[in-house]
Amino acid sequence: MNKPRIDQLLAGYADGDAISQQAVILRDLFRRWGLASDIFADPAHVSPTLRADCRPLDAYAGGPADVVLHHFGLASPAAEKFAASAARKILVYHNITPPEFFRGYDDAVVVQLEAARAQVAPLARRCAAVWAVSRFDAADLAALGAPGARVFPLLFSAAPLELKPDAELTARVAAPLTTLLYVGRLAPNKRVEDLIQAYAYYHFRINPFSRLLLVGSDRSCPRYYTMLKMLVGDLDVPNVCFEGFASPAGLVAYYQLADLFVSCSAHEGYGAPLVEAMFHGVPVIARDAGGTVEALGGAGAMYADATPAELAELFHRVTSDHALRADILAAQQRRLQEVRARPIEQELRALLADFLPPA
Repeated sequence: MNKPRIDQLLAGYADGDAISQQAVILRDLFRRWGLASDIFADPAHVSPTLRADCRPLDAYAGGPADVVLHHFGLASPAAEKFAASAARKILVYHNITPPEFFRGYDDAVVVQLEAARAQVAPLARRCAAVWAVSRFDAADLAALGAPGARVFPLLFSAAPLELKPDAELTARVAAPLTTLLYVGRLAPNKRVEDLIQAYAYYHFRINPFSRLLLVGSDRSCPRYYTMLKMLVGDLDVPNVCFEGFASPAGLVAYYQLADLFVSCSAHEGYGAPLVEAMFHGVPVIARDAGGTVEALGGAGAMYADATPAELAELFHRVTSDHALRADILAAQQRRLQEVRARPIEQELRALLADFLPPA
């Protein structure tokens, strides 16, 4: 008798990607439960290092007795394959960035995001269940016409963060400078320009022995990346380092070198790098937007709005006030303990009670 199957369809599968990491955690858990489980993705959108770890999207063929999850964040062939599947469907919603953020930067992405936002509610109505990775995402899905999603927060795994840091990168980047770090896509909703402007004030007015490391691919939105580079030139601010994509071991090195992690993102479904920074004992400053508040869970230093000067002063307070820094780090450790103590298997079995045979 064949094992029950529960597979996952992804638009892409990449190192360091939060959705990919969620899929791996779920697949490995399903396999420990004795289920057959694979990840399927379009080979054109799979990192070379992960090609042996997933199967081609075209190879997926679920039947009525199977279960299939689709991690939805944009319109893709994976969504089409999911919609056509005969298996019992579970949509996992990871948020769709509002198209307005990309207008003027990438019209093709605007069209893709508009299509995704129009597609998600009809797709959700064809599913046996819908999950969202944050309460913010569940509310966003309801506003798009698909209420009733059950919240299954983004999963956290310490394993990639416990790798030995990239020694070559550490040797190249190490310096006696106060290091501000950003990790994530260089995309308009991330408001990296706000961070650069605040850093310029901090560097010129408060601490000239400082630097800003921006870790993330420049391919998410090339025009936006060009604008950021031009902004740095216009401000004539030194030590703004566009580091590009980081390997898992490289990412560990960046976190270990950081004195402060900053996110100015104006739209965030959850914010996995915030949790990663907390894991590495880096104090976090983040804009109170979207699912960020859920990721931090009361920890870190959050701001609703701030001028570059005000944000720069916050950088200074958190890096120089030892008592404040200790309080922030203690709160972050309490939050991290909550995240790591989460009864994931219990939550998941409850969500899948109607789909799988009893344990």
